[in-house]
Amino acid sequence: MKQDPNISKSLGPGAKLERMKAASLRLGGEPVSHGDHVLVVGDAAGMIDPMTGEGIHHAMEAGKMAAKFIQEAMHHGNYDKDVMKLYHDAWMDKFGSDFKWSFAICQLLYRFPILLDAATAAIARKGDKFLAAWADIMTGRVPKIHLLRPEFVIVITFELVSLIIKRSLGIEKKREKKLE
Repeated sequence: MKQDPNISKSLGPGAKLERMKAASLRLGGEPVSHGDHVLVVGDAAGMIDPMTGEGIHHAMEAGKMAAKFIQEAMHHGNYDKDVMKLYHDAWMDKFGSDFKWSFAICQLLYRFPILLDAATAAIARKGDKFLAAWADIMTGRVPKIHLLRPEFVIVITFELVSLIIKRSLGIEKKREKKLE
């Protein structure tokens, strides 16, 4: 990087470069994201959805929450661990519980991959509006529990039954052979 004229100019003459470091990521929320005078946000707090790997939306949301919380703590002059726990409880209430749903859905999809095929078929059949609603859920903008709403359950169940019938009758395999 020091050899590149643009980068070296941006870094300045006294820049110290360190070796890249790595750490494992925590998925699904850490049990503690606070301490005396400390709030933890983003990857460090495990704000990564176990199903999608999405974390930016959660980190940004928690960052806003932390900023407001710090402002309030500064106003009262109290940064004790017990007070900082209120931040942890707030983000867990807002989106942390969604991680449990993601984990459960992952386990279900691992055990029954045909459900993912049914969801894919539903998205293909229902179009852009259904895909947009699905994307809102997968990116964490809308809680995963919304997958239990009738507009998803009925459509995906229909596709699931359809796939099971087609596969048991061998219809899907015949169609695949025609495509080859």
